[in-house]
Amino acid sequence: MINDRCSCRVLAGFLERKCLAMQRYRSALRRVLAMVLCVVLGCGVFTGCSQVDDLVSGVTTGEFPVEVNGVTISSRPVKVVVLSPSLADVILALGCETQMVGISEECSQEELSGLAKVSASDAEAIQTLQPDLVLVDQGSNAAQSALEEAGVTVLSVEPATDRTDFERLYAQVSSALSGGGLGYDEGVSTAQDIFITLDSINRIVPTDKVTTACYLYDLDGSAVTGDMFASTIMSYAGVTNVFDSLEGGAYEFQSLEIANPNVIFCAPGLKEQIEADSRFAQFQAVEQGEVFELDPTLMEWQGRTVVETAYEICANTFPELLEPDSMLASDPTENIESEVSSALEAQSQYETLEQGAQGDQVEALQQRLAQLGYLAEKYDGHYGATTADCVSRFQTANGIEATGIADPATQAALFAEGALREDGTPLPEEASAGENGSSTQAGGTSSASSAAESSSEASAGAESSSESSATA
Repeated sequence: MINDRCSCRVLAGFLERKCLAMQRYRSALRRVLAMVLCVVLGCGVFTGCSQVDDLVSGVTTGEFPVEVNGVTISSRPVKVVVLSPSLADVILALGCETQMVGISEECSQEELSGLAKVSASDAEAIQTLQPDLVLVDQGSNAAQSALEEAGVTVLSVEPATDRTDFERLYAQVSSALSGGGLGYDEGVSTAQDIFITLDSINRIVPTDKVTTACYLYDLDGSAVTGDMFASTIMSYAGVTNVFDSLEGGAYEFQSLEIANPNVIFCAPGLKEQIEADSRFAQFQAVEQGEVFELDPTLMEWQGRTVVETAYEICANTFPELLEPDSMLASDPTENIESEVSSALEAQSQYETLEQGAQGDQVEALQQRLAQLGYLAEKYDGHYGATTADCVSRFQTANGIEATGIADPATQAALFAEGALREDGTPLPEEASAGENGSSTQAGGTSSASSAAESSSEASAGAESSSESSATA
C-alpha cells in the first residue's frame, strides 16, 4: 500500500497537472486512477489486518465453509455471477474478477466486457452458467427467490453507508469469495486502503470555508441524501452535502432553495434544465457557473470508482488546485504512471518488521526513529514493545494508521526526506531540502543511508541517557 504521505504527493501532482478541460481526458483519467488503485490495493497485504470480529455479522472464522448473512458457502466459489454493477466493482477492487463467469446487463465495466451478460430476472439464463454463487444487492427479492427455488446459492449484500460500513461491505464480499479468515482480512485491508487515498484527497482541499453542495438525479425530488455512501464521498472531497440530514434519496425543492448550495452536481442532461429553470435563477451555483454533470454510476458504485468520484468532485469544486497553463501541450496523466511506479519500487525495498524481528534492518529503523526523536532509549537491533510504540507514534504523526508494525509503507515514509517528528515538523536540514525543491522517492536507498549515518550522534546520546533496552 502506498503510505498516506506518498499517496498524497502522487494525487497532489495529479491535481496540479489537471486542467479545466478534463472532459477531454476522461478516459486517460480513468486509466490512471485505476493504476493508482492497483498500486494501493496491490500492496494491501502490507497493512495491519483485522481479525474476524463483530464488525461483520455472520462471518465465521476459518476458510470454508463460511457463513455470510445467514448463507453458508461450502467451498471457494469458482463460478460467480454478479447481478449488481456496484458489487462487480467491489470484486474488481478485491482482485477476484477471475472467479466471475457472468454479470448483469447493467455492469458496464470495461474489464468485465468478456463475461456473459444476463438479466437479473432471467433465472434460466443464469442457471445455464452453472454458478456456484450469485451475488445480488439487498432488495433484489424477486430475482433472489427465483434463483433459490432453482437450487442456486444466492448471497444478498447491502451497500455501504459510511466508512465503517464500507469495511463491512468489503469484508462480507471478500469472505464469501476467499474464506472467512484470510478473505475477511483482505476485505478490511482493501477498504482501508481505499480510504487512505480518500484521506489524501481530503488533506488537499481548502479548509478555510465551508463549501455546500448537492447531487440531483432529477428535478422531481431525487438526490443523494445522508444515508447514502455518496454523501460520505462528498465529505472527503471537501464539500458538505446540503441533504446530509435527509434519508431515502428524496428532497423537497423548498429545502434545496433554503440551502442554496455553492455547487450543484447533477446527472448528465440535467445542467441545461437547471440553468433554464426560473426557480434556480437566484441560486449561488447557477449565478457562479458552479453546476457540473457527473455520471450517476460514480455516485452509486462502491468499488474502485469511489476514488474517481472524490477526485471529480474535488477538481470541479476547487479550481484553485489546478494549473491550467501546465496542460496546454500535454496530457494530465503524462508523468503519473512513472511517479506511481517509483513509489511502488521504493516500497519494494523493505520487508515488514514487527515485534520479535531482529537484525540490521531493525537497527536502521531504530536509528532513524532516534534521529527523529521518537526513540530515546538504547537500541540493539531487537524489535520490542518500545520500538513498536515508537513506530505507532511515528505513524500517528505522519498520517498513517497506527499499528506498531513497520510495514513497507511505514518504512518508506520513515526514511523519506521530510518525515515528520512528533510535533509535526521535519528535521531542519530536511525541511530546507524540501523547500529547495528536491525530489525524494519514498524509501530511497540514499535516504536510508543518510538516516543511518546522521543518526550516529543521536545514537550516542541515546546510549548515554539511558541504559534500558528498546527490546523491552
